[in-house]
Amino acid sequence: MKNIRTIILAAAVCAVALGLFATFRTMPASRLWKGYRVLCVRSGTVTDEQVYALLENSGCRDVVARTNQGIPLVSRYSPVQVQAADSYLAKRNAFFRDERDEAMVFYVPEGQDAALSRALDDLQAAGVAAATDGAASFPWISPVVCAAFALVCVIFARRRLSLAVALLFLLAFSVSRPFATTSAAVCLASYGFFLLQKIWGRHGFVKSATRPLVVVCLCVPVVLLSVSSPLGALFYVVAVAAGGSAALLAAQLKTVYDERRSRLFAPVPIRSARFVPLIERTDMRVVALLALAAAVMLVFSLMRPVARSTASSLPPVPAPVAGAARLPDWDDFLAWSWQTVTFPYRRLSDGAAETPVEGERVVMREYADEGGVIAEREQTAFVYNGAFRSSVHDSVRKLPYPALEKMLLRQGRDARYSYATGAGYVGERFGVPLLAVFVLIPAGIIGYVMMARKQYGISF
Repeated sequence: MKNIRTIILAAAVCAVALGLFATFRTMPASRLWKGYRVLCVRSGTVTDEQVYALLENSGCRDVVARTNQGIPLVSRYSPVQVQAADSYLAKRNAFFRDERDEAMVFYVPEGQDAALSRALDDLQAAGVAAATDGAASFPWISPVVCAAFALVCVIFARRRLSLAVALLFLLAFSVSRPFATTSAAVCLASYGFFLLQKIWGRHGFVKSATRPLVVVCLCVPVVLLSVSSPLGALFYVVAVAAGGSAALLAAQLKTVYDERRSRLFAPVPIRSARFVPLIERTDMRVVALLALAAAVMLVFSLMRPVARSTASSLPPVPAPVAGAARLPDWDDFLAWSWQTVTFPYRRLSDGAAETPVEGERVVMREYADEGGVIAEREQTAFVYNGAFRSSVHDSVRKLPYPALEKMLLRQGRDARYSYATGAGYVGERFGVPLLAVFVLIPAGIIGYVMMARKQYGISF
């Protein structure tokens, strides 16, 4: 009965894991903007309002469009201010047109691919030229590298069948989320299971499974993936739990099979887990191949930082760029915000306000009766510093509509903007630094073993 309960629980964990991997699978997709997809519409008859209404009817929500923009910051003492022709509010309209001013541009938050696809079909059915970015392509190199290293682990393992069953769930995870950091984590976890298979079924397995080397291989990827994608880290934990459950399930099924065959003798390992070395001389080839697998993913990420767009007809549209800026950025918005809130405190004869500098102050004079004498005092109303910028950030986040400024803030405060064609980034936060860490871990293992080469045969 105990075996049956364990079998049911382990099978349930495996089934839930596969269901999660299938339901929440994702693929790297090129994006011009972090968190948004660009819709470009060319038409001489359709207006911004009509396209925006069509997007809403198709199920797209929180679309950043010219038609739904407002004034992001208002002075309580001077809510209506005349805007110059070169003010930020006038310049930001360029974000909603292409470089040639021939097409309308809309920004749809990611995660609404089905709704955007419906809107795109409706536009094209009406004879309106429309295109999007966001090409999704399956990077086969990621799961291939994981499968190749898993095969290496199985070949060098003593308990090949049990290890292969466990690694299948890690491979399923790498297919569900085929990112470079995910694949590096899967390879490191595969090596962790390779170490554990040496002591499976031995007395003291649970205690020995917490050795530092095993903890590094299985637990460090959780921390690293959390930096890149908390959801990816969560699914990694699910994959490791499913792999362990699969190994347990295989062991329990073998036990049930042996019991039904009424075997009178069941051999057990003589040595306990703590006397079995996790690293042996022949295993250094596996560690070297682990470092190679992580290095391949690092090189692949460096060589393939961008992906092509789905629509070759996508014209140059506003996007974050690394070169010269031609569109207003967050600093321009901060300067406009400073001018807006300080306008009531400036003399009309001062002329147009210049770009504020750090520490700039706006003071107002107050007069008070001090012992029968009218005295003048100065009170600081505003200071251009970190506190002012933080207050502007908070105001933008609280805006009740999908403001362009929210999208700019999402790109980073130091981002610059110009026009770009249909190429974008495949987003992985801190992908290259994390992959470098994944390369250093097996390199560190090799270095440690080389320094302790006189202690081969002793468990680390």
